[in-house]
Amino acid sequence: MVFVTGQASTLVGLLAALRGGTLSAGQTVADALAAAKDAAWLNAFVMLHPERAIREAERVDAERDAGEDPGPLGGAPVALKDNIDEADTVCSAGCAAYRDRIPDTDATVVTRLRAAGAVVVGRTNMHELADGVTSENLHYGPVHNPHRRGFHPGGSSGGSAAAVAAGIVPAALGTDTGGSVRIPASLCGVVGFKPTLLRIPTDGIVPLSTTLDHVGVLARTVRDAAALTAVLTEGAVEVPDAAWSVPHAGLRVGVIDFGLAADPGVAERFREALKILERLGWSVAEAEVPLAAEALGVMSAIYAPELARRHEARLRERPDGFSPELRADLERGLAQPPKRYLQALGRRAELMGQVDQAMEELDLLVSPTTPHPARPFGSPKPHPYLRYTCPFNLTGQPAISVPMGEVDGLPVGLQLVGRRNMEALVLRAAAAFETGTAGFDLRQAAP
Repeated sequence: MVFVTGQASTLVGLLAALRGGTLSAGQTVADALAAAKDAAWLNAFVMLHPERAIREAERVDAERDAGEDPGPLGGAPVALKDNIDEADTVCSAGCAAYRDRIPDTDATVVTRLRAAGAVVVGRTNMHELADGVTSENLHYGPVHNPHRRGFHPGGSSGGSAAAVAAGIVPAALGTDTGGSVRIPASLCGVVGFKPTLLRIPTDGIVPLSTTLDHVGVLARTVRDAAALTAVLTEGAVEVPDAAWSVPHAGLRVGVIDFGLAADPGVAERFREALKILERLGWSVAEAEVPLAAEALGVMSAIYAPELARRHEARLRERPDGFSPELRADLERGLAQPPKRYLQALGRRAELMGQVDQAMEELDLLVSPTTPHPARPFGSPKPHPYLRYTCPFNLTGQPAISVPMGEVDGLPVGLQLVGRRNMEALVLRAAAAFETGTAGFDLRQAAP
């Protein structure tokens, strides 16, 4: 395993070292590329950009040497999920049918990363067309969990999570339609954050669902995730440095019944997490959201026809370029009656109303991120990884997964969910759990 230790293993620590001159961008990026090759067994990347990345890193170093500011992420190596467009680069979204897809322009998120001085070192492996949660990719091979070879890293952003968890890069981008950032964050033991729906632009990203897709970030700490999110939202989501040091107490937290009990080990870690929240001075109560138990079916009825319509032409032209499992999903989506799609949109609106009502007296919702830890490749379905995450894609709320311990040596995460557009509260609450600090009323101090 590659696991990196020390301050520079975090994005915030690495940026401080780069600004202070104790690290160079050139060496940092070269180390990331070398680490990716050393950890080739993970199969986290479908493509590395060694020449381009070194060239960009040298430019950052030259700007610093000339007294210029290369940007808030100047010199930091990052990775992109393979469904995010890079100009003049094969962007296949993990699907053989799109191995000839070469966009002319960068996605907006890539433009913003590069303007901030970040260096894209490569493209990460993923579940085919983001239509799954295991990252067992038939075309590129499966992504391995850095904590246990032959086990799922989660998906669909499995390669991004594995690259961060293994210490190859301090942060990476993913997408999240039903939990595809938070699930791999949980299973790989890192932080995964998706802001409110459309806070981060989705243009230039191969869609799974035009209704439910979110862009999200994977990082080693909450502050790292916040730093990357601030760049991707052009400051719309930003936590001032001084706000991180304000202690936290008085938050009201609700626990939802998703209609599926967590495995015993995850349930025990969650009970321990709730005790930590209470020690922080937060109150914990049950929250009534009856439709949460139906969210997976509602999500499926929305995304399946959207996905199928988006890829129907390519499916007819190149059926062999799709795995049998994905072909079956696309055919199901095409066959779904329009009435079911419209009914699902109605149920989505009902769920949003139920969550809004439940949160009238709450600041956050909290749950395990996944009902169980990572499972081995080839495990029989269903994989209920999505059950606790997908409701909040339907509602569009900001949600984060933070490590909350291990079960049988495998990581599991705690999910914190806030009201729409309350990202700062979610981030600072997650950081409070992460560090265990307690103190003043976070609601009063939040910007």
